[in-house]
Amino acid sequence: MKLNKKLAPIPLFVSLALTGCIEVDDDSNDGVVDALNQQNAVLTEQNNLLAEQLENSQTSVTLSGLVIGVDSETPVDNVLVTVYQGESVLAENVEADNGQFTIEGLPSSSDLTVVASTSDGSYMSRAYFITTAPVSTGEGFDDIGTLMLSEPVNVTFSVMDESTGEAISGLSFTGFSYSGVATSNVFDFAHSTTFNEETQQYDITLPKDLAVTLRADIDLDDDGAADFATASLDFVSIVDDKMYIYNANELDASEITLGEPEVIVDEEKSLSITLIDTQGNVLDEAAFIVEIEDETINSSFDSEAQVHEMTVPFNNYSDIEMPSFTSDDVTYSTGRISLSRYTTSQTNETRISVNLSGYDSNSYYSIADEETLNLVLVAREVVPSSTVEFITSNLNSDDFAYSVFYSEAVSIDSEEVSLVYEDVTVTRGNDSADDTVPAGYTYVRSTDREVSVTASQALGGIKHTFTPDEALQGNTSYRYEIGEVTPASGTPATELYDDEYSFTTPASDAGDFDINSLVLDNFNYYTNGAVIVSENTAGVANPAYPYSRNVSVLLPTSIESLNYLILNTQSYSENGSVYTRERQYEIVRDGYVSATPYLALDAAENEIVDNNSSENIMLGTTATDGSHVYRRSINIYLEDNTADYPVTVTFSYEYQTKEGETGSGTMTLPVL
Repeated sequence: MKLNKKLAPIPLFVSLALTGCIEVDDDSNDGVVDALNQQNAVLTEQNNLLAEQLENSQTSVTLSGLVIGVDSETPVDNVLVTVYQGESVLAENVEADNGQFTIEGLPSSSDLTVVASTSDGSYMSRAYFITTAPVSTGEGFDDIGTLMLSEPVNVTFSVMDESTGEAISGLSFTGFSYSGVATSNVFDFAHSTTFNEETQQYDITLPKDLAVTLRADIDLDDDGAADFATASLDFVSIVDDKMYIYNANELDASEITLGEPEVIVDEEKSLSITLIDTQGNVLDEAAFIVEIEDETINSSFDSEAQVHEMTVPFNNYSDIEMPSFTSDDVTYSTGRISLSRYTTSQTNETRISVNLSGYDSNSYYSIADEETLNLVLVAREVVPSSTVEFITSNLNSDDFAYSVFYSEAVSIDSEEVSLVYEDVTVTRGNDSADDTVPAGYTYVRSTDREVSVTASQALGGIKHTFTPDEALQGNTSYRYEIGEVTPASGTPATELYDDEYSFTTPASDAGDFDINSLVLDNFNYYTNGAVIVSENTAGVANPAYPYSRNVSVLLPTSIESLNYLILNTQSYSENGSVYTRERQYEIVRDGYVSATPYLALDAAENEIVDNNSSENIMLGTTATDGSHVYRRSINIYLEDNTADYPVTVTFSYEYQTKEGETGSGTMTLPVL
């Protein structure tokens, strides 16, 4: 047995360390020599430590399996196992004991090829493509189960040309009996035929009890097409330019006869098409077209005979297209005519089947197979559709001008364009006796307001830009709506829903970002042990109790001015006890804020808040009533911080503004 164990490559820094001792010249200054000797001693100690770590980091797999016969399902004697990794031999001719083998020191998480054979040739060798199991440290074990071998069988068959009656000798048949997902060296284990000139037959040795499919290229003249089209045996098929023999291991001196492809004689049909409307009036504006490779065949209209005429190629089949057209302000559908020849089963007569789509006449019927085919079609009226499509759009971040591009020039009436926003109002039950809000309720409502815009166009009407006539409000959701657009080509006006656009303006009062403006809140309607709102708008006392609740960090809208903001919680404390809590939160990344915006409302826990707007409402918070803040949970349940029961969270932070200013540090915040 020969083993070839491959070690993992040594990292460059390790290699440098292991060779990093410094040569000392005895003629140099004694002080320098002593210093260098001390440094060498340190390097030697480091080398020993690195070598030990490198040795401990090696992983390997012990591979085991059982080789059995397909026919007997019992262990095979005289088994030899060889393992490859690519072209490298890792283990060669490992002897199995009663079919069982074990091979140590193989790489983990690796694609290997295991080849089982017998020393006396009683069974055919077979390749198994496997991936060894992953191992984190040391040596692992991977039992790959049973490997099944088959006895060999000599197969002989002939391939005959039906037209000449002679043997076809120029074929090369290949088959496989491997198991698993093959790698690039799969052809090293292929079964291939040889041609016997004396017997004019193909010979091959295959595994007797394993189904093997043989494949051969039958494009002998290399013209891109198969030289044969039919085969005499039902277990032989021809697909494109390949011939397949299924279960070739069961062949027994079989003779396979191949027939040549049928030669199709070019043929033409003359078409005489009468196209009418539902009133029986002939429509002469239509065109009939046949596309053949690089050639286009068009019909012509015989005004005297009132028919459309054309001659089309017909090799048992032909397709004729009719584009949509308009006549006397009426639009007619596209149409398709499919003609195909068939033979009747009763009289053995050939006829032409006519399949129609896009017409109001009979969609399927048959006619006599004649040189000239006469067809009568009823054109189908359709509602015309627009051809314009939405291409793309963009929003100017400075003035919020919206530009939209269409597939062709269009015109857009001013009343078809609007810029609307959501005006949110908060009405409490005790605000006024004249409103419709009951005591104990708070209504959050939104109303669409419209902003006038100025329209312009470019690119001949393909690009349209709409610019607000006034400054937009900060931290507000807006939506551009565009109704019907009218193509300049004359096709009908249409409404394209893809050209609408929604956006939210940044907070106008964001200001400069200050890391000290961050707040921790548990939303329990209390702060520092005192209730925030003592009663609801009906005068009923707030029943909230200062329980521990999920803590979130509240951030000002000025985080919109950041490129990034990363928070890392380190620990939290409750009443003098400190608990480690390490979590990272990407609040802002590449200018994108990963926190949810909220509208803060002062309300008691027993206040019924009815929100009918797109705003996210935040209750029980210490944030200023009516303010907009961003909120991100840190998934810790804590009570309020008080003088008698201190509760804080410590975290580190790092941020960068869009102007390039950076900041980092550590801070401890109380839970409010």
